[in-house]
Amino acid sequence: MIAPVLSLREISKSFGLQRALIGVNLDLAPGRIHALVGENGSGKSTLIKVLSGYHRPTPGGSMEVEGKTVPLGSPTESRRHGLRFVHQNLGLVEEFSVLENFGLTDGFPTRRGVIDWGGLRLSATTLLKKLDIKLNLNRHVSELTAVERSSIAIARALGASGDGTARVLVLDEPTAALPVDDVERLHGLVRGVAGQGVAVLYVSHRLDEVLELSDHVTALRDGRVVASVTATGLDREKLVRLIVGSDVKNEPHAPPQPVAAHRERTRIQASRVSAGTISGISLEVGPGEIVGIAGLDGSGRESIARTLCGASGQVGELRIDGERVFMKSPRDAARAGVALVLANRDLGAAVGQFSVGENISHVLYASTHSLSAHHRGEYERARDWIDRLSIRPRREGVAYAALSGGNKQKVIFAKWLAIKPKVLVLDDPTSGVDVGARGLMYAQTRAAAADGISVIIASSDTEDLVRMCSRVLVLVDGQVACELNGSDVTEEKLAYAMSSGRTNSGMEQDHV
Repeated sequence: MIAPVLSLREISKSFGLQRALIGVNLDLAPGRIHALVGENGSGKSTLIKVLSGYHRPTPGGSMEVEGKTVPLGSPTESRRHGLRFVHQNLGLVEEFSVLENFGLTDGFPTRRGVIDWGGLRLSATTLLKKLDIKLNLNRHVSELTAVERSSIAIARALGASGDGTARVLVLDEPTAALPVDDVERLHGLVRGVAGQGVAVLYVSHRLDEVLELSDHVTALRDGRVVASVTATGLDREKLVRLIVGSDVKNEPHAPPQPVAAHRERTRIQASRVSAGTISGISLEVGPGEIVGIAGLDGSGRESIARTLCGASGQVGELRIDGERVFMKSPRDAARAGVALVLANRDLGAAVGQFSVGENISHVLYASTHSLSAHHRGEYERARDWIDRLSIRPRREGVAYAALSGGNKQKVIFAKWLAIKPKVLVLDDPTSGVDVGARGLMYAQTRAAAADGISVIIASSDTEDLVRMCSRVLVLVDGQVACELNGSDVTEEKLAYAMSSGRTNSGMEQDHV
């Protein structure tokens, strides 16, 4: 049996009366990829913060690295003993070059009182070569693809701090912002890291990649380890059962069709949409219809949601129920009945200083100019949405900033559904959301469509599109390359269309 490189024993952590971790035990073996799974609010983020030294756990627990006791609650000691972390936001400065970003971690080396750029370049080149990463060190991070940015963050982490020897690499949702075609490239990098003897703790809500990549899986539920098993023999159903404690009913792949009474109507018409790589495209969506926007990074898919809601780019003409509307901001959009649901990693998605209840309610009052309703209905409305989407903790007064990533996403989703919009525009709506919460969000989206709301989903996760959309527009180089309808909306056909600009029948379509 391989001796663990890291051992946690009886780790507990409370925040006031809330017990986030309860007696957690965890062993990580060198050269193995160990997945940490659990629903949002299960304790994953808290455990990572304990490992990093950001949180000091309740007295009584211990952490050892290669048999040596590591003081808990000290980021310096964590780094010194070889624990490395790559968080979902990566911590890169986009305005800096790749080389400059390497220098930010441990400071820039100096020689005779000036920055030793040659020494920094040599160390960065060595790290990248070790991981078989080929990048121009002079390029700005803003010019890189999502997977290239992730690669830099991983390489930089492995070379950072202490004695330079990385023993454990913790990856927190490393593929949450990656398009599907880049996921396997990152997986190859992670396997390469493990192949060098580093223990990898891999945190992800994407169950298929957990099954494909990991050697061992530990599941947390309500702050406790409920299972720690080898990945051999696990399938998706068994893994879901470990995470939620029961079977999750599979949502049907075929979403409801547009509301029959309004099938011939058009709810939203947008023409000459331009932003970034998008150039002059048009689209129409009817009441009760769920339409997806797919595309690789750089195709324009990542900017279309904001553009449709006045946050960026421009729309030549926008009509809602036949009436022309003018929008210069998401607030204008909300007043016109168009709601923009952003991923929680986006600035402006929510107000960090507000409570859950205030975040759910404030858009409604801003769009109606009503202040008197605030005291009468805010908490009742918030409690209703907290129950509908199972937001944890189940308290409307808790600070939004204190929530896990997935629960933040559910709050963002709830605040826009609460205004009962005419059009719901979703931008990567399930980013960082667990399997149970996805089902709830899919169900609420279908319910909104059944009420006649038009839904547009721009997503890098093809599961969102397959589960919810009756048709999907595929963007390639800023243009609508083809459209998939009904039973043709599958992950395989989406992947083919995004990479080739055609359906796999070979017939290209150029009309939306």
